[in-house]
Amino acid sequence: MKATQFNVTEIEVIKSLGLSRETVVKLRADNLSPGKDFAQIGREICYVPSGIEKIRLVLKKTAAPPGVTLGDVTLLNIKPGTTDTDQPTVILDAVVTKIYPHNPQYLEALLGGQTITIRVNHNANFIPGMIIPSRALTRKNAQSFTFVGRCPRARGKW
Repeated sequence: MKATQFNVTEIEVIKSLGLSRETVVKLRADNLSPGKDFAQIGREICYVPSGIEKIRLVLKKTAAPPGVTLGDVTLLNIKPGTTDTDQPTVILDAVVTKIYPHNPQYLEALLGGQTITIRVNHNANFIPGMIIPSRALTRKNAQSFTFVGRCPRARGKW
């Protein structure tokens, strides 16, 4: 195959599927063949579109482990009263609406027209209007959300 056919980088695959790098590396090692589905070009791993489809098919066939986002899973599929290990964890984009100055571990955000509270490490560098990834955590009687990823390095800057 020509190098021009390997036009999707691994970082793009990670972002589009919502998977961790470790998960993509494991899926690549177990299910894809080098030179046919992916190739290393310079310092980057690049995929052909058929290789990405093979990863999607493997994810649909297997039960999603915690932390894996599948494209067809939505917040509505999460049933209250179940534990975190019973169902896949969904990563959703929320829009920050309010910063709590006296409680730096939380901030308020808007998710699908619903106002939610998201737990963060420290809310000092978040600003209203930022789009942040959040993960729904199901508890016994309530549903809470937590921030996914690293906090902003400066005020409003990733």
